[in-house]
Amino acid sequence: MYKKLIITTLFFSLIFIWHVNAQLNIGVSPPVLDLGTIDPDVSKIARFNVISTSGEVILTYLTPSEGTLDWFKNSDYKDYSFNLSEQSISQWVEFINNPAEVKRTEGGTIKGASEIVFILNVPKNAEPGYHMGIINLDPVGPEKGAMFNIKAVVPLIFIFKVPGNAIRNARIIDIVPGDYTGDYLNLKMFAQNTGTVTLKQLIGTIDIFDRDGEKITTLSTSGNSIKPGEVISLNTLWLIKDVEKGVYDAKLTLDYSTGLVSKNTTIEVTKIFLPTPHVVEEIYVFPWWAILAVIIIFVIAYLIYKR
Repeated sequence: MYKKLIITTLFFSLIFIWHVNAQLNIGVSPPVLDLGTIDPDVSKIARFNVISTSGEVILTYLTPSEGTLDWFKNSDYKDYSFNLSEQSISQWVEFINNPAEVKRTEGGTIKGASEIVFILNVPKNAEPGYHMGIINLDPVGPEKGAMFNIKAVVPLIFIFKVPGNAIRNARIIDIVPGDYTGDYLNLKMFAQNTGTVTLKQLIGTIDIFDRDGEKITTLSTSGNSIKPGEVISLNTLWLIKDVEKGVYDAKLTLDYSTGLVSKNTTIEVTKIFLPTPHVVEEIYVFPWWAILAVIIIFVIAYLIYKR
């Protein structure tokens, strides 16, 4: 019994070791590429290295994507976030070769390395301030042989700056009650980007107070991607089934990741919700009067007939 168990364990251990040997670690050098200052309507050639632990010649697909402001919080570039433009830049990246070939090297832990070249085409309408992008790697194995079962992939972060006055700022215009949907009132909070760069990850908070100044509810709403000068509506629903008709104080707060703005206003509830109607069954009363009327008619008819 124990002999069979040991043989079985060794068998699965060999399978596990084979899978580990088939894994692939691939990354970039340097991990963060600072391209410096680039003027609008200018193209710049950028280079970085892709390195791997595979002894095979592999291909990796290259895909640009948007960076996130959250990355700056735990990096050496956290001060850049206050002058960051979140304008979409994924269409600005052009690759020379895609997929790119990662060639084998001689000896050492690093068994494959290749230089990757891409062109960053900064358009005329590029917003001022810092911009961030990501180049994701998607490696594939050789056409013949075992495929990679595990892929540990590290993408490239690239940063550059467009000259100009980069301002991240916003304001709350007001909140407007909309239509009623069932037991809910639709609220629309209007916000405007008063800065010079695109903002993302907008979070709105609405605190509503009763006539005595006690908070009765807190509502949340969110929006995404607001360009300079643009106005957007952040919508949310307020359950007012048990709320009386009247005017309520409200405090509006807008968080745009690098700052907060607030505004005090009022919200008017105009609809009165009536209790749900119930069908009341009436007690059935037998119509004795009808029987009495029939008897009287019958007696009268009989007397007339006897005459």
